[in-house]
Amino acid sequence: MTERPATRMPRGVRDTRTWYRDVDPMSQVDPALVDFVAERAGHRVLDLGCGLGGYSRALGERGHDCYALDVVDDYVETARAIGVRADRYDGERLPLDDRAVDTVILIEVLEHLADPGSLLREAARVAGDSVLVTTPNCTQSFGSAPIEFSHMLDSDHRQFFTLTSLRELLATTFERCEVLQSHPVDGMIADLVLPRP
Repeated sequence: MTERPATRMPRGVRDTRTWYRDVDPMSQVDPALVDFVAERAGHRVLDLGCGLGGYSRALGERGHDCYALDVVDDYVETARAIGVRADRYDGERLPLDDRAVDTVILIEVLEHLADPGSLLREAARVAGDSVLVTTPNCTQSFGSAPIEFSHMLDSDHRQFFTLTSLRELLATTFERCEVLQSHPVDGMIADLVLPRP
């Protein structure tokens, strides 16, 4: 197995609709998030807001049947180029029947939306079993590390969730929800900004 060269992330203010255009899709996949989804998702997974498609590919390699949707044409093309079944959609109504998949995943998507509740209702409509969401946690502390949450803000973030506000949002759509606090800091970001021991 050959190792992929490290992908250099562009510097400066990030707009997620353009930021990842020249980045290796698999370099953006956090193995801990793949584990999180693989342990909880059903067989048929909709990767909603799939970006470059890395998570769909990683989950597909673990035996999940993944279908991916995104609003950015370039990202959909990149996802297809790495073997992901991906389509563009309009960001409004999902082009799927009710309960068409077992699980919908939204990995780092809700914070970019002016009305995340609308997308959550669509996700709930097409999911037969569950909807899994990840989002930055604005309540986290980095202790003595030389970073703060604002260093990780994309210019197109519209929502800044705390444990409480995320729980309240999910409760407007789902009868039952559980909010878990995990990774105190994203491993990929830490690798880029923290000094090496």
